This record gives sequence, structure tokens and C-alpha cells, in this order.
Amino acid sequence: MDGLLLQKPEKEAAGQKKTENFIRIDRIAPYVRYVNYKIFEGGTLLPERIIYDHELIYCLSGEAVFLYNGSEYRIRKGELFYLMPYLHNTMIVPEGKTFRAHCIHFDWISPEEQYDFRAEQVYLHMENLPGTDSPAPALYKKPHSTPGKNEDSAPANEEVLLRRPNPEVDPAFFPPLITGLDYDTTAPVFKELYQNYSQLGTGARLRERSLFLQIAAAVCDLSSPAGKAPSGLFHEKTISESVNYIQEYYTEDISLPLLASHSGLSPKYFGQLFKEQTGMAVREYLTEVRIRNARHLLSHTDNTLEQIAADTGFQDKFYFTKVFKRQTGITPGKYRKLYGHLDRMKKGELALS
Repeated sequence: MDGLLLQKPEKEAAGQKKTENFIRIDRIAPYVRYVNYKIFEGGTLLPERIIYDHELIYCLSGEAVFLYNGSEYRIRKGELFYLMPYLHNTMIVPEGKTFRAHCIHFDWISPEEQYDFRAEQVYLHMENLPGTDSPAPALYKKPHSTPGKNEDSAPANEEVLLRRPNPEVDPAFFPPLITGLDYDTTAPVFKELYQNYSQLGTGARLRERSLFLQIAAAVCDLSSPAGKAPSGLFHEKTISESVNYIQEYYTEDISLPLLASHSGLSPKYFGQLFKEQTGMAVREYLTEVRIRNARHLLSHTDNTLEQIAADTGFQDKFYFTKVFKRQTGITPGKYRKLYGHLDRMKKGELALS
């Protein structure tokens, strides 16, 4: 795995070290943990949950509303929803609608054995709502034996699950709501992946990876249409290095002219290439990275807003609050109230319900 992860240097923050991992989208080696097909009737409300790996939910028909990371998303036929680890989410199916979907739990790269787990064992407790006599609509079937999925291993405990490495890909390629996929070509791939999941043998596991890569390629094609001029491809390494630079030095004063000068290109041409390959302007991408790290600090530390603003590259807490609310829809204080218990869960002060 050496050379695949783009790792930030560890930073000290109030006595705590924080390291985040990123993997280039063209270097993924996906591990498909679980595939399901579900039907949810209108009026369904799933209890709030977090997940410990990544999940893709592909809508075959109907629609559903996801409350995810402080924002609301509506997913309809042919659209894909991407959930990242440790972010609170719930799902509502509007009255009069029926939501049919395939769900895939996965890691972007195969995990080390101590960090692997079976989705059916870990997530099964989420099927029952506290204080009710009837189970909530199930997202997961009862555990079954699937060769190649560590069926003999014991379920991972919460402490291990909460410290899984979980490398991320660039959000420019995989935002939460993904639209524009061709239903007639994408839906059959999800169906084949679902059917393949229960098959035996090494060949089935390789087909899972191949089918998942087809889905990932289709999503990437939305950001890099084949009809575009090849100039962006010629400078792909240059833009990739700039993206890595932003992810590593996001607390510094980074600007379009600075990145362009490092690459030997004019600011105008560099900005054009950057947006072609990431879907965002340099300033937008920098803000996205800063806010993502600010969310982590809000939910995992007790740092003040002044400290978090300084640690994520904002000039003061007032400007930080303004930008954070513009990006997420809520203030940093509200975000901390909603999600600030994750660090206490890590320390064993709270138990997952």
C-alpha cells in the first residue's frame, strides 16, 4: 500500500494529534463489505445512526430524504447518495412514495485484518428502535456466511471501529448527492453486484471489485466528461500535486497565483485546469478542505472557536462562523451540539444507542 495514501503531517491541537488520510481516486482498491436490496414504504423513518465505513445508496425508484451532516438531501430515481464514516444520518420516505434502493458498504482500500468487520453483525442493532415493540425497517439481513468476508471473525468493538483509518477520496469526485448517472447502464451494474455478493470463490470477490470500479468510473466521468479537451489530462499530475498541497497546508495563505507559480502556468490557465479536474475553483476547494477539518475539530475536541479558526486557516472566529454557516447551513456552535459527542464516545464516556 506504500505510496497510495496522501497523508497530512500530524498536527498538535490542544495536546491531541490529528492525522487525516486521503487517497487519489485513480489509486483506489475497493473492498466491498456488504450489498443489499431494500424496499421502504411511504412514511418510513429510520432511526439516527452513524456508520464506520463508507456507503453508497442507489435509488431504483421512488424517493427519500436524507438528513446528513447538518444538511438535507432528496434522492430520486437514478441518483446516488454517498455517506462517509462517523457522520450522523437518518432517512425519511415521504408519504405516498415507495423507496427501492441498493446499498453498498465498502472501504476505498482493503483494510488491515484488525480493522475489518462484518456489516450485518455491527449494524444489526440499528434495526430496533428503543421503546418500541416492533422493529424499524431493516437495512441489514441476518448474518450469513459469505466466503472472503471474514465470517469467522468476532465483531469489532466500538473502540476499534472508531479508530479505523478510513481514507477518503476527493469530495470533488464523490459529493454526498450524485446526479446525472445514466439509469439504463448504472442500475444493471448495481443489480449484478448485488447478485454477485452471495456467490462463492475468489472470482466472485474480484468481480465485486470490478463492478464497484465501474460505478466509481461512471461517477468520475461526471466530473471529467470524455468530450473535454485533453489539456486537463496532460496536466493531471500538476493539479493532483496542487490538491495534495492544499490538503496538507490548508492552514496557510494559499492563493491561485501561488499555486500557478509553483506549476509554471499562468493563473488564468491554471485556474481553468483546476476547475476542470476538481469541479471547483481554488478558493472553493480550499474552503471545502478547511470546513471539513473544522467539522472534525468541532466533533472530536473541546477547542474554542478561536483555536479552531486559527487551526483551520481562518483569520478570526467571526469570519470562520460566517463561512461555516454558509457552507453547512448551521453555526459551529450548533454543529458541536449536534455532533460533539463523538470524542466522548471514543473515550468511552458515551455508548452508542
